[in-house]
Formats: sequence, C-alpha cells, structure tokens
Amino acid sequence: MEIHSRGPSDSSSTPVELGASFSCVIAEGGSPGTFIAGSTIPTMAVSDDMIRQARKSDRAAVEMILTDSYPAVHRMAHALTGDTRRAGKIVRFVLRQGVKVMPRWRKGITPENWFYHHTLLAAREAAPTAPAPAEDLLITAGPTGQPAYAAFVRALRALPRQQMEAFIIHHGERLNLRLLGATMDCSTTAATTHLNAATDALKTIAVESFPALTAALARAYTTLSPPETTIRTAVAQQAATALWLIRLRRWVRRTVWICILALLAWAVWHWHAVLLQWIDAVRSKAQTQPT
Repeated sequence: MEIHSRGPSDSSSTPVELGASFSCVIAEGGSPGTFIAGSTIPTMAVSDDMIRQARKSDRAAVEMILTDSYPAVHRMAHALTGDTRRAGKIVRFVLRQGVKVMPRWRKGITPENWFYHHTLLAAREAAPTAPAPAEDLLITAGPTGQPAYAAFVRALRALPRQQMEAFIIHHGERLNLRLLGATMDCSTTAATTHLNAATDALKTIAVESFPALTAALARAYTTLSPPETTIRTAVAQQAATALWLIRLRRWVRRTVWICILALLAWAVWHWHAVLLQWIDAVRSKAQTQPT
C-alpha cells in the first residue's frame, strides 16, 4: 500500500520500504492544507471573501472553512492524545471555538493555522499524560505485528511534551519548521531544537530502523483521518450548534440593551416632573442668593 502526500509545489517524494506489505511515501516540502488522507474531499483556498462571509456568521462560509480544517484537527487530536474519547472532545471544542471567534478574525488570517495552534493547545490541556500502550491510537493504527514499532511509539510518548509534539506534527502533518513553530507557539529556532532533540533521542533507540519506523508512524497518522461522512456530519452539527449559540448571545445582548434603554426612557418619563421641579427650585435659590 502506498500513500502519497504532495503539496502544490512538490515535485518529488521519497519511498520508504517497511516490508512487502507495508510501504509509505513521505512527501518532501509539502504544504499544509493539501493533505487529507483517506478522503476525496478536495482542499480549497480560503479566500478573504469567504472569511468575510464567515465573520458575518454565514453558515455556508463557516461550513466550508470547517470542512477544510476538520481533517487536520481530527488527525492532530487523535495522534497527540492517542485516546479516542479525549480526541473527540478536543475536536468538538476546537470547532466550536473556531466558529465563536470567526467574527473577530482579521483580513489575511489563515484559518488552518488557527486550527493547528488551538488543537495543539487543547490537546496539551486534555491529555497531559500518555495513553496506555495497548490503547494508543498511534500504536493500534500502525503495524501491530512489529514490536519494534510499538517500542518506538512508547519511546516517543516518553519524550518531553514539546519534543513529542514537534516530531508527531512534523512527520504526520508535514508542517515545515516555520509553521511548526507557529503551531507550537514558539520561534522557528525553538521548534527546530525540539524536533532535532526528538530525532536524536529516537535515532539512539531505533538506530538503523529509524527511517522505516518514522515512515510507519507517518502511515499510522494518515489512518487517523476521518471519513467523508464523518467530516460532513460533524461539520454540519458543530456549525449549527455554534452559530445558534452566537445568534442566541446576540439576541440576549440586544434584548438587554433594549430593556436598559426602555427602563431609562420610562424613568425619564416617570420622573420628569419631579426633575423639572427640582431644577426650578435650584434656579430660584440661585437667583435669590444675596450678591
């Protein structure tokens, strides 16, 4: 079986053999937003006009943006946590937060970068510890008949958190170092340091098997992509829920302001006679004061 991931500017990919029945093709220089393994939904360029419509809570635009980013959010959440239940909560939370903040997005924003970053942050909070090896999705989705692969993933999970994140995201999502740094909320230099540290540590353990095991990890990562039916259903549900909450909040705010203005108007109407008498009394007193 072969998996190809190639960005718009890619012209080459490097095959890594893992045995007669397990091979993977690692793309070089792939760009984010072009890799939806396991799905035939085409990627799209999110235009400023689409973002402008999404800022107005236009459902079609919101769903298009979520559809574009959902596969990456799903893969990252499941790979970083290794736990289906926690990953599901992260995906729902990130999608709803994305819809919630869309009205505040500025022109020129890249939505997928926002989703990369906030998926990572949510995963850190939801799963601060590694899953049990027998339940780790990166292990169960990989070549389960190879003990060396399971040991490789366990060693990866045992690394410091940011090193683990850098290695999984770089090899799984094919992010370049600049985007990796933005996703991890650190500089490109810091991201490179984390990635190199993870690579050196794992090379020490895997030795000559490192390229094959890394390719196996990338292959396992791609299998965490959601099917089309899941994407469409989840996006429709989360968009509908989040947009309903946005409209409800707007209605509540407007209702509160209308009530406040109505109360002020009633107070002025109800107390205007008393206010006028008080004003007249103050003026009369000022006029009768001796000079």
